[in-house]
Amino acid sequence: MTTALALPISLLDGCPFLDDGFVDRRLLAAVAAVRHVEGEHAGLASGIIEAEAEAWLAPARAFMLRGTRQIPAQPLAPQRLRMIKDVLSELAAVVPAWRLLLELPIRYALLDTANGAISASSRAWPQHILLADEAFSNPAELREQVLHELTHQWLYLVQEVWALQSPGAGTFTLPSGTTGREPAEVLGAALVAATLLRLYRASPGQQPAERLGRLSVYGAGCLALLADRDEELTDAGRQIARRLKEAL
Repeated sequence: MTTALALPISLLDGCPFLDDGFVDRRLLAAVAAVRHVEGEHAGLASGIIEAEAEAWLAPARAFMLRGTRQIPAQPLAPQRLRMIKDVLSELAAVVPAWRLLLELPIRYALLDTANGAISASSRAWPQHILLADEAFSNPAELREQVLHELTHQWLYLVQEVWALQSPGAGTFTLPSGTTGREPAEVLGAALVAATLLRLYRASPGQQPAERLGRLSVYGAGCLALLADRDEELTDAGRQIARRLKEAL
């Protein structure tokens, strides 16, 4: 159960991956504080004082607060971990403003039961990114999948401090046909589209113009779904939706 702080989301100065002024350290401090309170309530904070709350930003400790579901993952081979490190360095070179976002502590693992998925992450596995064998087929694929899932991870962090959807909100079918997605997940899909657009606009020629067009249409389609049921977003969720509309 998230322990929200009484803070306006405007303190973040924008959205992760979209705004260079986004105050990532402020968000991490707020998340650490929230997790520390949750850990104390759950009797899991033994040995951690409030001044050491940043210890909750470790993936293993974060998962301990949510660890009700087994992660369908296996360890990655060292070579693949090096490939991920190289991809993160490349992304930081293309968009230097992302450097701290890319340094978020993450446990990368092999997606054990892919079922057609190339990558996966979940709020139930904070700061864990799972990559299927197919994600390592070439550097461009790995770069996109890593950035895709990191975008979700940062929005999950936002959700630990600010609710983005109203209680009892319904579900949506994404423009891709994926069903059963909550409003915050629709925002996440739009944020991924906007983040990938920024990457490809910063590195012209990596993707055909048609791909950029599809990403823009997909993101706009996600926002159109939410616009029809605006009441299912909180004020914080609507602020993010407005920023996404500008980016797409």
